Amino acid sequence: MINTAKENKSKVEPWVFFPPLIFVAAFVIWVFQSTPKNVALSLKSAFNLVTDKMGGTLEIYVFFLFLLCFYFAFGPYAKKKLGNETPEFSTLSWLGMIFTSTAGLGVLTWTSIEFFYYIQTPPFGLKPMSTETYSWALAYPMFHWGFTAWAMNTIFGLVFAYFFFVKKKDDVRPSTACEALIGGKLSKGWLGKLIDALFVIGFVGGVTTCIGVNVPTVVGLLTKVLGINESLSSDAVLILSWSLFMAVLLYTGLKKGIRYLSDIRVYFGFGILAVILLLGPTSYIINTFTDTAGQLLQNFVRMSLYTDPHFKSGVPQAWTIWYWAWYLALVLQCGIFLGRISKGRTVREYIIGSLAAATAGSWIFFAVFSNFSMYVFTKGTVPIADIMSKYGQGRAIVEIWTQLPLGGFMMAILLVYGYISMQTLLNGATYTLSMVTTKELSGEEEPPKWNRIFWSIVLGVIAIALAYVGGISSAQTTTIIGALPMFFITILILISFFKDIRKTWGVSKTTPTPIIGGMDQAKGVREVQ
Repeated sequence: MINTAKENKSKVEPWVFFPPLIFVAAFVIWVFQSTPKNVALSLKSAFNLVTDKMGGTLEIYVFFLFLLCFYFAFGPYAKKKLGNETPEFSTLSWLGMIFTSTAGLGVLTWTSIEFFYYIQTPPFGLKPMSTETYSWALAYPMFHWGFTAWAMNTIFGLVFAYFFFVKKKDDVRPSTACEALIGGKLSKGWLGKLIDALFVIGFVGGVTTCIGVNVPTVVGLLTKVLGINESLSSDAVLILSWSLFMAVLLYTGLKKGIRYLSDIRVYFGFGILAVILLLGPTSYIINTFTDTAGQLLQNFVRMSLYTDPHFKSGVPQAWTIWYWAWYLALVLQCGIFLGRISKGRTVREYIIGSLAAATAGSWIFFAVFSNFSMYVFTKGTVPIADIMSKYGQGRAIVEIWTQLPLGGFMMAILLVYGYISMQTLLNGATYTLSMVTTKELSGEEEPPKWNRIFWSIVLGVIAIALAYVGGISSAQTTTIIGALPMFFITILILISFFKDIRKTWGVSKTTPTPIIGGMDQAKGVREVQ
């Protein structure tokens, strides 16, 4: 399919472009003017404050979004269609696009190591490093990448599909999503610009976390495969190479190259899974996954609303609440992708298909990688605890991967896969940021190249600043900063959406309103995480 979109030559929207830029600049200056230890302590204090004070509220909100999926799938809007046109993709292709959208480096990173954190610091007052923790250690990662996580994206994908194909809107600003609630004058005035600027800040925080938690994995692979020493310099060079490579692709207009990178990422990801499943401990992987799925389904509600006010292990704050905050920071972009590919589907078909395909896509990675990693841990062939304490998470993941079938070959493939995954992540993120910060951009236009290049470099600079501080927790804290505004923005969007559908689909007398769009923005969106 030929892309006929034209590049928009207009200027940036100053009240959306510059406030986030000033915020980012101030953050970076603060990081480099302070000592890494002081910055890390400050970020940790902010993280603990927000996750503790807002933890219960955030869990309730996300659980509500999960229940909302059932309302739309089986309630009064279930048979409504997202546009009168026939679906753009066959059902199999549509489900396949959602299924493969989960194949990012972030999934491989957490499938390989998250289990170990719960063994070290378990929930529910269990004894650390005991066999009692094993089932929970495997169930929690699947929970964090399962139904609830994709319910958030699915709900906001429904919002965007409705306004793309029912309302026929292609505006790309989050402020427009709130117009039914705040009115046209405010959505185009100071309040709308504030909403858009806060969205940019929140989204930058979420994407920076994606980069920050995955850089140690790729650096660990570079160290193992090419013998490069781990250091701040190697982190900085790696991050800058992503930014510069993306700048070259954008400047030269090599859109097909970006698309090919995305396709290669998917093929590599599922190819790696097939090798491990067929040549690895197949019976252990299948049996353990089955047991873990049972553990999760039996305790789903408990895990969804667990804040641990008595034992105070910190597990829900450090993981569940952090994950929900991370997903909220990225939810609008992920929702746009899901909405954009779902033309002509019924609401019920969309909700069930999106939840099922996305969850299956994530869980197949956890079934293979998490259980393989647990297998390595139980065999004692890799001293994970010692490596984590001395060298950090990235090295521990890579040492686990050295035990993969066809070890040397697989390590090289994983290095290529990791590098490409981060490149496609950066593409989707810069596209979204440049669209929102460009003036008067229609669905048939692309944002200026310089704007995309600019945001590519900005994301790289923030990631380097966090690498300077060191540690995964610093990267995680940026998500908390980003999720705070997104929490309120998504609530406004939901209220506005309900007002609009009640009018359009014949339930009440409220006034219809346009909302967010951007028909080309689905490009690269599925690469996040």
